[in-house]
Amino acid sequence: MAVVNAGGFWARLTPRERVYIMLLVVVFFAMATAVLLYFRGNALKATETEIGSYRAALDDLHTRGAVYTAKIEQKEAREKAILGECAQFASLLDEAKAVVETVSFTNEEEQPAIDVGGGLTKCSYKFDAKSITLEDLTKLLVFFEGKPGQLIVTESLVLRSLSSAEDRLNADITLVSFRREGAEAPADAELPEEGP
Repeated sequence: MAVVNAGGFWARLTPRERVYIMLLVVVFFAMATAVLLYFRGNALKATETEIGSYRAALDDLHTRGAVYTAKIEQKEAREKAILGECAQFASLLDEAKAVVETVSFTNEEEQPAIDVGGGLTKCSYKFDAKSITLEDLTKLLVFFEGKPGQLIVTESLVLRSLSSAEDRLNADITLVSFRREGAEAPADAELPEEGP
């Protein structure tokens, strides 16, 4: 007749096997705790990084927000100041002759208008200034680019010296003006000063 051991699984094990099973259970709980702590640490680190980015954004908003808003307002004011028509280059050249009396213009040619996108059209005007001094050329370019109410830029400037002995130059100049499609700005509109 067989004797049935009523002690169960634990009672049938040798003391050595019991120690091994206890060690296995302790290692399982230690590893599970280490894995949980690792994942919790990663989650906390991600949360701290996110909080840090929010703090930096709030700091930027408080310290640089006003500067950003001012720059946006300046940009919008400059865009509004661009007239709905290009500069009248022929009349500008006549006015320039009054400012710089010794200058003479040749090869005047209006270039075709180019659509540059965003509702802007670029108008170009090319001409030559013959036998002009560097001082007069500087006055001329300052006059064109400093014209109030109009956005005029020197796109191209090619200088050739007549001789090494004289202080006279031949200049090929291309001026550029822009017009905004559908914009109606007053004729005496001033371009705003760009801040630092």
